[in-house]
Formats: sequence, structure tokens, C-alpha cells
Amino acid sequence: MISARKRLARTLLATSAAAAVTVGSLAGAHALAEPESAPAAPGGQTAGSVYANRVVDTARLMSGAASGQQFSYWSQGSDERLHLTTAVLLEPKGTTPAAGWPVVVWAHGSSGWSASCAPTARADADDRAAVNRLLNHGYAVIAPDYAAVGAPGSPQYSDVEATAHNLVDAVRAAADIGRSDLSPKWSVVGQAQGAAAAVSLARNATRWQTGKLDFRGGTATSIPAGYGDLVAGLSPSSTAVPTAVVADVLYTLASQDAAELEPILSKRGAALVEQAQSLCTEALIKEIGGTQLSDLVSKPLASNAKLAASLRKSLAIPTLGFNRPILMSQRLVDNTVVVPNSLRYITEAQFASNKVKMSTYLTGDEKDGERQEQAAVDAFVKGLF
Repeated sequence: MISARKRLARTLLATSAAAAVTVGSLAGAHALAEPESAPAAPGGQTAGSVYANRVVDTARLMSGAASGQQFSYWSQGSDERLHLTTAVLLEPKGTTPAAGWPVVVWAHGSSGWSASCAPTARADADDRAAVNRLLNHGYAVIAPDYAAVGAPGSPQYSDVEATAHNLVDAVRAAADIGRSDLSPKWSVVGQAQGAAAAVSLARNATRWQTGKLDFRGGTATSIPAGYGDLVAGLSPSSTAVPTAVVADVLYTLASQDAAELEPILSKRGAALVEQAQSLCTEALIKEIGGTQLSDLVSKPLASNAKLAASLRKSLAIPTLGFNRPILMSQRLVDNTVVVPNSLRYITEAQFASNKVKMSTYLTGDEKDGERQEQAAVDAFVKGLF
């Protein structure tokens, strides 16, 4: 454990090199810069330990927050190495409860592979709305980026359990900097890529958390069920999927070793994978246009059996072994996932585990479905505490 004095000295050093103002970040503040070349974890450093933190200026806080800190921390990747990543801790307005603020981790959906797309640097309107809503309900919110975003040949971007580890490690680090203001009780609200991680936590968080931390459960909306099979089965005959799913596939491919992909990608696929390394989701979707999965490859990805097996394993979402309650939710109109796959998955998960609550919404109106889903998420999270 690092002493408070050493941590403070390191924090002051790191924050003096912080980057310029970023507009639309989750903190609405200066970005907490990671070094251009991430340092190797020093000897004795552990997952969940803080590398640096800084207080967010009051004038730059999100509307629902009374105070906040941006911090970078070490997290374990799928390569069993420690990677540096960043998160924001925001505390709500009002009097701190005697037991501390209950904590909710906002596990965001895919925003892009480049570090410049991470929510602490560039949050979209949906991320900001979700975080403010949680703050307004009286929760302290931890909003992590995901480790090794933008690092070439970095498969943990497309690894469900590695992402879940990032979330637990963010809570461990926040408990260090939040001190007595935070309750040990915490939950997770996950969307899309974050939903897959939330499902993993319902199975693994109680083993991974440390000290007095008390994981209560979570919610998962727009679960990318069957995504591993979709990517591993990529071929010139792949069926059509929503454009946002094509973007997710491109980000996953961008995180793989380029030499392994070169014989598989089509000319169009190679160009889009290259663009995926720098473009955030909205811009990448525009570049994709009418391109479909079948256009990305000239031969099946399964022609590289080792790569296909690795992707299928790393992107698998569990259906068994949950020891904490989880709400699995799916709207009928949802362009971020393949809806039939998600509905099939959550139906099977509910039958397999009494910890799973399934929630669907019988409306074809997208906005009405979103309202119903949000009400269900709010009620479920409240019940966890």
C-alpha cells in the first residue's frame, strides 16, 4: 500500500502535467493526462491502486455533482499485465449519509478505440445524461474508461472479463481517494459493451473486490449477446446487422494484431479498420455508410482458427453462476445490438438463474421503450441498496 504522503507527492507531480480543457468530458474539466508512453507498473504496484488524481474545479462539474475527482489507476488486462486507465468519481449534492454515499459504476457502451474517444475526455450526451440521472438519485458515480484503449495489439479492449476487472479496479481506487464519503456498497449500471461487463460482475465481483467493498448487483441494458460468435464467424456471407454493430466489430478488429488480420480483411475492411483506430463512434458510423459485415473480409475470419477461438472466448457472456441480482433488459427497438440475439440470451439466463430478472417492453415506439427501460433500471438499482 502506498503511503498518503507518497501518493500526494505523485498526484501533485502528475496533475501539474495535466492536459488542456476538454469540452464534453464526464467531469466537464481538464482531462487527467496519461503519459504519452504509459509507464510500466512499478514493483509492488497492484490492480486498483491509484497512480494520480486531481480535484475537479467546482465551476466545471456536471450539474448533478457537488464535487468530483479524476484519477488514473492500475488495472489488470487480459494479458495479465497492469495497464493504466482513467476514471471520474463524482459525488451528488446534499448531505453525505452517515454510512457514506452508495456507489454506482456507470459502465458505458463502446465509444471508440482511440484514447481521445474515452468518456473522461469526450463523453456523448447519453453518457452525461446517465451520470447526471444517477447523481440526482443520490448515488456517488464512478465512470471509468476502459484499459489499454488505443494500444496496438491490445485484446483487452475486446475482452469481457478484462473490462469487468477495469470496473472493479476503479471502485477499489475510488474507495482509496473517496475515503469516508463513500459507502462500501456498490452496484453497476451497464450499457452495451458495459452491459457485458456488468453481467460478468454479477458472477465475479464478489471474488474480485477487496476489503470491505460490498457488491450488491447491477443492471445490463442492450447486452451484446452472441457478439463473440458474430465476430468469430465473420465472413463474406455474414448477415446484415445494425451499423452500430458494424462499428463495434471494427473496433474489435482494430484491437487485434494487424499481421493476423491482413490476409483476412478486404480492401474496404482494411481501410475501415484503420479509420476505427482514430474515429469515435458517431464519426465511424458515418464512414461506414452502407458497408455491411460481409464487405469487411475477403475470406472467413475462421480461416485463422486461433484468432477465431480467442475472440469467441474473450467475448463470451456468462449465463450461469451469478451470485448477485442482475436486471437484464432489452427494448424491441434498439440499433446498438442484434435484438433477437439479446432477447434469446436474457430469456435463457432467466431460466438458468434465479438471480436474473428479465425485463422487456412491448412497444415499438423507441422513446417510450427508453422511458420504460429507464424506470425499470432506476427501480432495480434503488432496490439493491
